[in-house]
Amino acid sequence: MSEDPSKFRLAGANPRRTVIQLVIASVVVGAFLAFWGVSPADFWRGAFNFFKGIIGWLGDSVSEIVVNLITYLLFGAAIVVPIWLILRVINGDGRR
Repeated sequence: MSEDPSKFRLAGANPRRTVIQLVIASVVVGAFLAFWGVSPADFWRGAFNFFKGIIGWLGDSVSEIVVNLITYLLFGAAIVVPIWLILRVINGDGRR
């Protein structure tokens, strides 16, 4: 039972088309960055700092987020689970 190796191509079904698309996208993004005066290092530094700030903010309020998620879970389950059980009883287990 071996898998078809063509399913695991990094470039997809048509590598030439993928390379052309990557070249065009790279030129467009490079021109955009050059127009705004942003180097790739500046871009990645800014992205890293942005995500670092989000993680820091989440770290400060993780307990509040967890409490809210558990509350939403319980409220939703109070509606979803009984309806699901009723539908399972009415429709059976789906095997015919």
